[in-house]
Amino acid sequence: MPQTSLQEKQPSQIYSQGSKVAPQSLKRKRRATEHSEDAENIYPPNKLPILSHSPYTESCNASQFVDGSRTPQHQSSPLKEQQEPTTWSDLRTATCFLTPSASGNGSSRPSPLPSLPWADGSQVWSLMCLGDQKTLTQRDSQMFQRHPSLQPRMRAILLDWLIEVCEVYKLHRETYYLAMDYIDRYLSTHHDVPKNRLQLIGITCLFIAAKVEEIYPPKIAEFAYVTDGACTEEEILGKELVVLKGLGWNLSPVTAPGWLNIYMQVESGDWSRPKAFIYPQYEGLQYSQAAQLLDLATLDEGSLKFPYSHIAAAAVYHTQGRECALRVSRLSWEQLAPCAKWLSPFATIVAEEGSQLLLRSAVSPVESHSGSGLRATVPNIVMDESHRIQTHVVDLTMLEKAQQRLTLDMLEMDSVERDTNLDIEGSPNQSGILTPPSSSQKNSPTPPRHAPQLHPYT
Repeated sequence: MPQTSLQEKQPSQIYSQGSKVAPQSLKRKRRATEHSEDAENIYPPNKLPILSHSPYTESCNASQFVDGSRTPQHQSSPLKEQQEPTTWSDLRTATCFLTPSASGNGSSRPSPLPSLPWADGSQVWSLMCLGDQKTLTQRDSQMFQRHPSLQPRMRAILLDWLIEVCEVYKLHRETYYLAMDYIDRYLSTHHDVPKNRLQLIGITCLFIAAKVEEIYPPKIAEFAYVTDGACTEEEILGKELVVLKGLGWNLSPVTAPGWLNIYMQVESGDWSRPKAFIYPQYEGLQYSQAAQLLDLATLDEGSLKFPYSHIAAAAVYHTQGRECALRVSRLSWEQLAPCAKWLSPFATIVAEEGSQLLLRSAVSPVESHSGSGLRATVPNIVMDESHRIQTHVVDLTMLEKAQQRLTLDMLEMDSVERDTNLDIEGSPNQSGILTPPSSSQKNSPTPPRHAPQLHPYT
């Protein structure tokens, strides 16, 4: 007979022996037992010091916060349900949770969002910027040094193949970019991933992203089918849990198309109807042009150095102009310039291949909200959502051309900086003040002798 714990055995033995024990003493023992369990299982694990420094908003009007710490009001209502749960028992009995506020995160970007009737626009914007910086820190631009058997070219080939898979199953752009974010973050937190497991990681990340984003995601058998027998269903399911643990179950970052959607909505949205802000009111052609630029640029490993919000703003800069990009993103030119200069060769290639891209990106119209009566509320709503479907219009050949241009631009910039430094170092008088000649040269009867010129032997 297996042994049981002391906490499970003691109450049964007490009642079986017929001893009279007061119910209050049993309640005390149970409370002591719950307290000991909660002392070991603190919620959330290893995050209490971090959360204690962040201010919270009064979502339930039950507590006040001064200097980031909680100070309850003097009232008769119980405060256990209104404070942040610190134990599993508090989490089970809690009925109201406090939402973290990003007002004190030090973000210098003002909010371009209108006054939303369901939330504070500045708070939503601050939380988005805070999450964007967090996602940037989780993606390591030097992650290939962690994996000796992997190369940046392999990542580009994998992503190009995933774009093709998304086009076949008509998956959304957000699904592909979520999968790309999962791949980059997973590789940034692991070491020595063999190259024969890279395809399994990629198709598993796409499988997770499809379940997160799509209403009707493809079956797992279809994901295994597109690998042509390289990955089985059992391997994908086994790798899924490993990837989720590696990502910390953080599956909802704001990707580059998400920022692009917000930027274009801010530019072309109807400000007189704040309730209609969530519905698309911009042209699909402009979105497709910027999205195709993102598809090509994110194949390069240099995209890991920049936040998603900066990459989307740089795409707006190359498609709609500098003033529009700075207005919708609320970034300064000093902040946007490095990403815009890096994206310039990719924009040049996309402009040269523009006519061919439009021919290859032909997608049948996808009507949404048909018959829903939204046109009465949102007159400028765009019903066609074909621009949101991921298309395979960029290829590795275009990536090679853009990378060659990027290398040449970097070499030219290095040569210009080198020449500038030589001119500054070689100037005899950097202050600009005229200095008289030395005393030995003032009354010199003969002109100064120059160094003889050397001629090659003939």
